[in-house]
Amino acid sequence: MKYSDENLHLLICEAQERNEVLIDFPREFQSSEEMQVFYSRYGYITLKRHIPSEYIEYVVNDLKTIFEPYASDKQNPVDSAIINLDKKDKKHLYELHMAALKLTSLKRLTFFLGETVKSISGGNAPVLEIVTSFLLNMPKDDRLVYDFHQESSYMKGFGDIFNVHYPLFRTSTIENGTMSILPGTHKLGNLEYEKSRKSNDSYTDLLPKNISEIIGSYPELHCYLEVGDVIFFHKYLTHKSNYNSSTLARLIGIQRLTQSITGGDWVRRRPEEL
Repeated sequence: MKYSDENLHLLICEAQERNEVLIDFPREFQSSEEMQVFYSRYGYITLKRHIPSEYIEYVVNDLKTIFEPYASDKQNPVDSAIINLDKKDKKHLYELHMAALKLTSLKRLTFFLGETVKSISGGNAPVLEIVTSFLLNMPKDDRLVYDFHQESSYMKGFGDIFNVHYPLFRTSTIENGTMSILPGTHKLGNLEYEKSRKSNDSYTDLLPKNISEIIGSYPELHCYLEVGDVIFFHKYLTHKSNYNSSTLARLIGIQRLTQSITGGDWVRRRPEEL
């Protein structure tokens, strides 16, 4: 499909097409100015081999220590533990997940990625942490898969939100449900949405009301991310996660960072409160 926006057309030309799906790969930039232009133009930026390997290893080792007692596969202890607990004791899985969010190894990443936010924004205002977390994208389970949405629908009032995703254990691919984005949609601003939920133990979707029109006007790119790669994206960028058809979980580290000192709503709401 040919888009009237030449920048979008260029982005598509740089992507790799496989089975009629467009795959976007991380990039290397020569300066902060290049990063700022790309982010402003497309609403996201992916950085190749950006996170030092030891920072990832600290988190991975901590997660292994937490989950190994529940593992049945020594080669993939965290994956097998999560899968086992999801079948036998969801409450305990939730408790372990909540505890793991407090890991100091994750905080090390928060500071490191906060410095990158300054390079992308071009401003030296302090960077604040809204949320630090990680997603458990379970294999062959659509409960924990987000449909298209904007982060601004979940976290309200912030002048900016730099959303950060990075794989922890293995490459994010189409097969294991990597995130897909609609580049350029951040320029549409904050969109009205409709709320839905697949089940009582699933994520809550806040789907833009005119999503069909948006999908027809913007290309969908699936983000290929190896361990060490990272994507930063705008609070208005329309994006989603996808179904994990592999046999292992897709664990993704997440940061929501802002330089918006005032005006943000820091309340973490339950699904029924969104």
